[in-house]
Amino acid sequence: MNNRRSHSVRQLLMGLSMVLAGMGFIWGIVMILGGDWYKTGLKFYAGEGAGLTLSWKVDGLTMFFLFILLLGQFFSSLYGMGYLKEYEEKNKSLWPFFVTWFLFLGSMFGVLLADDGFSFLLSWEMMSVFSFFLVLYEHEDPQNRKSAYIYLVMTHVATVFLTAATMFLYVKTGSLAFEEWAKAAPGLTIFQHNLLFLAFFIGLGTKAGFVPFHIWLPYAHSAAPSPVSSLMSGVMVKVALYLFIRLVWLTLGPGPVWWGWLFLLVGAISALVGILSASVQSDLKKLLAYSTIENVGILGLAIGSAFLARSWQNTLAMELALVAFFWHTLQHMLFKSLLFMGAGNIIQATHTRNLERLGGLLKRMPKTGLAALIGMIGITALPPMGGFWGELVLFQSLWVNTLNLTSGWGKVSLPFFIGVIALVGGLSIATFVKWFGIAFLGQARSPMAQSAKEAHVVQYIAPFLVAGLAVLSVLWPSALLAMINVPLSAIRTGETVTTVSTIGKPLITASVYLIVICLLTLIIVMLSKSGARRVTATWNCGAPLTPSMQYTATGLTKPVRILFSKVLGSQRQVERDIAGKGYSLRSLSYQGRIKEFFEDLLYRPIIRWVLWLAYQIRKLQEGSIHLYLGYLLITVIVVLFLER
Repeated sequence: MNNRRSHSVRQLLMGLSMVLAGMGFIWGIVMILGGDWYKTGLKFYAGEGAGLTLSWKVDGLTMFFLFILLLGQFFSSLYGMGYLKEYEEKNKSLWPFFVTWFLFLGSMFGVLLADDGFSFLLSWEMMSVFSFFLVLYEHEDPQNRKSAYIYLVMTHVATVFLTAATMFLYVKTGSLAFEEWAKAAPGLTIFQHNLLFLAFFIGLGTKAGFVPFHIWLPYAHSAAPSPVSSLMSGVMVKVALYLFIRLVWLTLGPGPVWWGWLFLLVGAISALVGILSASVQSDLKKLLAYSTIENVGILGLAIGSAFLARSWQNTLAMELALVAFFWHTLQHMLFKSLLFMGAGNIIQATHTRNLERLGGLLKRMPKTGLAALIGMIGITALPPMGGFWGELVLFQSLWVNTLNLTSGWGKVSLPFFIGVIALVGGLSIATFVKWFGIAFLGQARSPMAQSAKEAHVVQYIAPFLVAGLAVLSVLWPSALLAMINVPLSAIRTGETVTTVSTIGKPLITASVYLIVICLLTLIIVMLSKSGARRVTATWNCGAPLTPSMQYTATGLTKPVRILFSKVLGSQRQVERDIAGKGYSLRSLSYQGRIKEFFEDLLYRPIIRWVLWLAYQIRKLQEGSIHLYLGYLLITVIVVLFLER
């Protein structure tokens, strides 16, 4: 009876989450079609005259990211309707999940709508705390508890910087309203301007997952339940990127050129570190988490190109970069949500996240495999899916910025970032060929993979719907470009340039490519079914074919590990047991390790220093009444001295 009641509650609450998302999306479309209000925005106030005014604003920029959130909420809730069934079978209470799920969604809405410092910090802290509890939901596993606490610490480091920036602007303006901050920004000194930028960059960059503030992301995304991973990777990190546009681009206004170069440099490093780390992972979800860092880096490159173009007054390059940013934001949300759903299906079917223990799942889970294949094509930016077109527009932005320069080191440096994106794209293909090939192709490498079965019907319908929307965005790019025009209208500065229509011409050809590929695929399938077919066993020199003869996840990306060994800090230990005179090998043990570069060289020394400092401060509290009286005497003397 309890299971039946829990089943009904699960369907009701996840269904309610879907209904709310659908209603919000329809309301947004109706509002946009109803007028041009999104160019200037609508404001709402609460508590005015009571000493503190809470304000919210909805404009085109907010509306675009609200659409991202609503789409992510709808698909993750639909997927969760089937995924959460496993917890019912384990008699694990779902109420903590449901409560924090809705509060997490509400807090992200609050961050996107906030138009003053207090509303922003309040919603931001709620988003951090409730996402922490979602990551901690499977707290029975000690590794999950460790992951959740790392996330909690890092997200509060970000909050410290954001609070400091908010308080500084409040002192300078006497107001918490973003509008007042924007008015006061031109009057700030260069030093104050740059200091505020760095505070926002560190605070927001930590939540977004920029290197070197990224260390929480592989822990948290891989530990959280898959619907939560889908929402955090697909939506939450985008909320932090939204705030770069809201608080830096629009509020602080134009800054020095080095702001753009910093975004480009950190974006390029994040993309490279993210995809290199992903390529050598054997954990199904941790690989996807590192891939999120890679894509956040690509989005950082787009922001950097836009900042540079703004400084150089290159309107075409600026709008190309912004279109690439918004396009890739949506596409990444779709593909990464799809892949985390596929990973969740695999984990529930096999009870392992280790790629080395998977294999042959395409025969046992064909629907999950097909959806994952579409996600793989999209996330690796292969044509004709949407990931390709977003990166192509980013290429164009960087190149137009390069052509605009007559000389200088910038004209040499910008093509380097184009090369970085190309390198990241190639490594991404290698990484996801491993992810898909090792998991779905070949023979099962373990009894769990051998006995795997297709997931609950809802759990493969949700990825198929996401994949369908991703395909639709390429077949109908004019609709997506019209959607992107909504935030562009809100953030254009003076010049009214209809660049989106120009950009749309090459993008619209994507639909032609996709139609041609679909037709060719259909023809190949029809031809393959005609005529006689002979199926025989794989030839293996007369010996039986065993799973141990297949490529392993470690072996498949071994060339990447060797080529980038200095970057990855690759370490290995091989132990051999030689028999007789050394001509026969009894056993061979291999253990490989990728050095956690930023953890070992940056965070662990800081942690050791903080613990040492805490131990030294602890000595001040010895429990001696004479010592405490001495502290009081010194305090009185200092106060009297300052009074003079």
